[in-house]
Amino acid sequence: MISSKFFSMPAARWRRVVSVRTRVLVIVLIPSFALLAIGVGGSAYLVQSGREANRFAELARGTSGPSIMMIEAFQEERRLSLLFLAGDDSAGPALPAARKQSDVGYAAVVAQANALSELRPDLKDGFFRVGVGQKVPALRAAVDARTIPAADAFTAYSMAVAAIINGWLISASVAPDSYIAVELYKSVHALRAAESISRTSGLGSLVLLTGELSPELLVELAGYIGDGRGEVTYVGSVLQGAHLDQWKAITASSEWQRLRAMEDAILTRGPVTESGTGESADPLPLTLTEWQQVAGKVRRDLLSLWETQSVDAHFEATEQGNRLNRNSLYAGAGVLALALLAFLGALVLANKFIARLRQLRRDTLELADERLPETIRRLSAGEEFDEDADRLDFGADEIGHVADAFNRAHRAAVAAAVAEAKTRAGVNAVFVKIAHRSQGVVHRQLALLDKAEREETESDRLKLLFQLDHLATRARRNSENLIVLGGEQPGRQWRHPVPLVDVVRGAAAESLDYTRIHVRNVPETQIAGSAVTDIIHLLAELADNATTFSRPESSVEVTGGTVGRGIAVEITDQGLGMTVADMAARNELLAQPPDFSVATLSGDSRLGLFVVAKLAARHGITVRLTESAYGGVKAIVLIPRALTTATLQAGTADPVRENRIPAQSEHS
Repeated sequence: MISSKFFSMPAARWRRVVSVRTRVLVIVLIPSFALLAIGVGGSAYLVQSGREANRFAELARGTSGPSIMMIEAFQEERRLSLLFLAGDDSAGPALPAARKQSDVGYAAVVAQANALSELRPDLKDGFFRVGVGQKVPALRAAVDARTIPAADAFTAYSMAVAAIINGWLISASVAPDSYIAVELYKSVHALRAAESISRTSGLGSLVLLTGELSPELLVELAGYIGDGRGEVTYVGSVLQGAHLDQWKAITASSEWQRLRAMEDAILTRGPVTESGTGESADPLPLTLTEWQQVAGKVRRDLLSLWETQSVDAHFEATEQGNRLNRNSLYAGAGVLALALLAFLGALVLANKFIARLRQLRRDTLELADERLPETIRRLSAGEEFDEDADRLDFGADEIGHVADAFNRAHRAAVAAAVAEAKTRAGVNAVFVKIAHRSQGVVHRQLALLDKAEREETESDRLKLLFQLDHLATRARRNSENLIVLGGEQPGRQWRHPVPLVDVVRGAAAESLDYTRIHVRNVPETQIAGSAVTDIIHLLAELADNATTFSRPESSVEVTGGTVGRGIAVEITDQGLGMTVADMAARNELLAQPPDFSVATLSGDSRLGLFVVAKLAARHGITVRLTESAYGGVKAIVLIPRALTTATLQAGTADPVRENRIPAQSEHS
């Protein structure tokens, strides 16, 4: 038994007790949408199907009468045309009335076909794909002039009637139900039987008037007789109820028996030619007029059977459409109501669930993007940190578990940041301390070498002293690299601006292979004293790279020029160059140098480029690598205009030496 305390449980506690899995099962938002769409779509489809069934029944029922009118009219026009072509002048006066009736029936069928084409556009083409309307005028003109053979006229009229039968077969394919379609297909057999009887009597009239029956025509006539009897027999095998009684009345009538006897006599007599074959046969049981009368009566009865069966099928389609309309409306309303209830319930639960997830997202983003960086900054500054201040609290369910996971990740990130900051500070302090010690020693060494160079008179020893001076200069720059990586300024500085040419020469002098570095076309401008040290260091690192990664016998060209944004210094080597990917990576490093750490340079042997990037970022200098004209590398250093002065100051022979501030004392 469920305790009453559960129902009085606060909302916050309820969220902690009920799991997200349970609420996801309750929230059937997607199935509700699917059910709603299926309900609305199904109801609309069923209603539309009912309307189409009613429309089909209405149009098809209206097509039966015009179809019979047209078939009978064309059959009569065919019979009279054959008589006229056979030489019976009495058939001529009756042709205009028959043709007029054919035109009326044709126009009525065309009107119904246009309406049926709304349900199926191909129905109209199915009715008239033989081009009845276009061929009939030419056919009639040929009949009047008696320029068309009777066999061709018979075929042309038969094709017109066959077009109506074929079109009716196609119209049955849009029936709303298979039962109705089958009934319509059954009724077409009576229509075919009537047409076969009409064709037989038409050809028979031609035979009796001409007195000739060729073997070929006999075979064709026998085919029509067989088709008609086969269709009548099939109709009797598929009909039921009142329709079967109607068929029995037709086949039991005297007209049907007399018609069969006449057809049997024609077949029994065989071919009749001008040579007299067949003259000894028994006389025919019917005259031409009697044959036409009984054939017309049976044909009309079969057409009536077809119309009755079709109309009954159409009435059944109407009833089915009405039932479908009613049932679809009821079913659609029920599905719609159920879908709306499920949708509303799911919407309420989903909104609450989504609101908590959105709140969790906002809090975690704020924690990661704002509070965590601020916490790291405060820790780096030595301030205290309260771990519970940034804790996310979202209950004890699965969402709460996710929030706790973020809390743990936050604490781990803070701990890692603290450890990294301490490690970085310690490493930087060690670098700077070692660098300052080395720098002090190197400065003393350079001072002694400078004194020795001034006092030495022997050329070989002086050359050796110069080499030692360059080595000591390189050692001093290595110490300054450590100071730069540690985030501090090197000890040597200049008080006054220094000409750019002296800065470039000072950078070349700090390279081991200084003899390979050629300085050309440097503009007459000066560099601000605060930036001289770093620019000399930056250019020296690039010059060292150029000499290191090129052939020993090749030269390195250093040129300069004034550009819109300041001074551009180009250092070009003739080395092996870089791959496209490698050069892109180096340019990215130079554009955005990362924070220095042991991991930053663990896989990179080109420490000098990292120092260049740090020095360039300090003064807003742009450094970019590109391929040189010799296949090597060209380094382009863009010194901003703010670091230069336009006029030169005279009075210092060697500003690189004389303007230098004494080095800092050696650290203990």
